[in-house]
Amino acid sequence: MPKNLPSQDSSQQRASKLLLAMGVIVLLGALAYFVLTLVVNRRTPATPDTHYTADNGIVLNYESAVWPVCEMAEDDTLGHALRLASGTDSDNANYQVVLFQRGDASTYEDYIGQSESDLKSAYGVISPRKVKITVDGATVTAVRCDIQAYYAVLATVEYDSGDVIYVSGLTKLASISDIVNLVESVSLS
Repeated sequence: MPKNLPSQDSSQQRASKLLLAMGVIVLLGALAYFVLTLVVNRRTPATPDTHYTADNGIVLNYESAVWPVCEMAEDDTLGHALRLASGTDSDNANYQVVLFQRGDASTYEDYIGQSESDLKSAYGVISPRKVKITVDGATVTAVRCDIQAYYAVLATVEYDSGDVIYVSGLTKLASISDIVNLVESVSLS
């Protein structure tokens, strides 16, 4: 029998304890990831307190505490659009903004595809995923794109009349339900 048997035994015990500790750390990481995914993707019901009809015929019911800025704006890309924002300082880390443009099916050839392409060229990896949004009387196509610590939400709300509302939003990861609630409240006058 080799003389170093007791030392091999203790090194095997140390290795077993180290492997066990590593396994526990991996399980805790997986659990933390699962919990964070649930928290980030939770739906918070809206409690709208403000009704607004924009110049372009878009009607919204929204929470004024979440969206204190609601105005018509000229956007370089979208043109005349309804803009809702969480504040006036876009440098604020918690800044959220949503733009609503009214048009028809010919306004953009592929609004979501073009927007995803623009985001990808600007930010690199964007990881687009479909989002289920429901608007009464309309067909909604929506995606969220993961951009570092933010979500970009892109949607088209198509009505049987041929009118289309194009939506672009940017929000922190934990605030996606604010934009989803806003889009679900949209209608036309």
